[in-house]
Amino acid sequence: MQTKPQRPRPTGRTDRLAPGWRGRRHLLPTAFVLAYLLAGGVTMAGGRVAGAGWLALHLVLLGAVTNAIVVWSEHFAAALLRTPASSERAALARVLALNLAVLAVLAGVHVARPALTVAGAGLLAVVVVAHARSLATRIRRSLPARLGGTAWFYVAASGALLAGIGLGVLMSGGATGSADAYRAVRLAHAHLNLLGWVGLAVLGTQFTLWPTVLRTRMVAGLPVVVNAVFLLTVGGLAVATAGLLARQRGLALAGLAGYAAGLAAALVPFVRTLARRPPHGAAAWMLAAGTAWFALVVVADLAALLGSDRVVDLDGRLGRLVPAVAVGFVLQTLAGALTYLLPAVWGRGAHGNRALTGTLEVGWPVRVVALNLAVALLAFAPERGWAVVVGRWLAGLALGSFVLLAGVVLARRVVGAGRGEERP
Repeated sequence: MQTKPQRPRPTGRTDRLAPGWRGRRHLLPTAFVLAYLLAGGVTMAGGRVAGAGWLALHLVLLGAVTNAIVVWSEHFAAALLRTPASSERAALARVLALNLAVLAVLAGVHVARPALTVAGAGLLAVVVVAHARSLATRIRRSLPARLGGTAWFYVAASGALLAGIGLGVLMSGGATGSADAYRAVRLAHAHLNLLGWVGLAVLGTQFTLWPTVLRTRMVAGLPVVVNAVFLLTVGGLAVATAGLLARQRGLALAGLAGYAAGLAAALVPFVRTLARRPPHGAAAWMLAAGTAWFALVVVADLAALLGSDRVVDLDGRLGRLVPAVAVGFVLQTLAGALTYLLPAVWGRGAHGNRALTGTLEVGWPVRVVALNLAVALLAFAPERGWAVVVGRWLAGLALGSFVLLAGVVLARRVVGAGRGEERP
């Protein structure tokens, strides 16, 4: 039997992935992530900005999280597929275009300028399409890799974001028609962005990041699980979105059930890996807690739809899930991932890695407990009363301290880069 000839690995400037070079390309995106997190926290805490809740949520999800996913998904895809990363110039152009688009969308919606919103959304779509195309090309040209299929999660996540962008523009322009139609579009928009853009990206990353953070081997049979999870979650999300838009409760239920089944399948190797080596350190505990909140949100979402007479009734039943999905899952997972990844790319060796990790882990047990207690209070306590106030303060202090510590690490890295402290 003839074997397929292997393509030679491309060479050139983009193939030089020295640790210092990798570190430099993450400086600006990390600065943007921290800036959006800080802006979101200040907006929510101030309470004096019109539409503060929407603006804070989108500063975090559209601003901070989108920057992190775009940059780190390429990082993981390049590592898994053993392909060169994009050039530093291309990476810089992508980050600048992405954030110009994000700021245009946020400003356009906030000040009710539809033209600015559409322009920002259009630029954002161009960036996402270019990102997805780059990933797909990378997959097609790479040699076979054991977990190369996880890169398809990032491509599918990009597709979900593109659809979410389109629905967001539709809502901002008031072209949805009736109130029920608007609620249906909003539900589809939220599911595409949270379960699709964020959820699929996190699931694809966790297959390799989780055992790496725990410093243990991947469990056997993982490629089969990856394929099954991809089909169930992507297919389930597509069916759920169609059901929500068409206001067909049975179709939406079937889609959400498929997505939940895919998540359950992904949790099997996650738990098996955890049983082999329990979590240790801030990154592992935050990733574990974030995954637990994600599972709870998906189950609660499905249960809420089951308890709704109509699809659009779900729109009024998901408000209490916002802290669980935004803080418990998204922000906690982001903080956990960065706690591990920033020292990995900026540490310049074992000693530097330990030093940066030590900075990011200052007081981590208290911060992790405070954050998850805050989410529990915000999600389950009565909406009015001392518990909600305490929850907001705990979440603000826990996440604010992470932003501060990450800012210290970023500042040290900028100073080091300015002094030329790079490996050749």
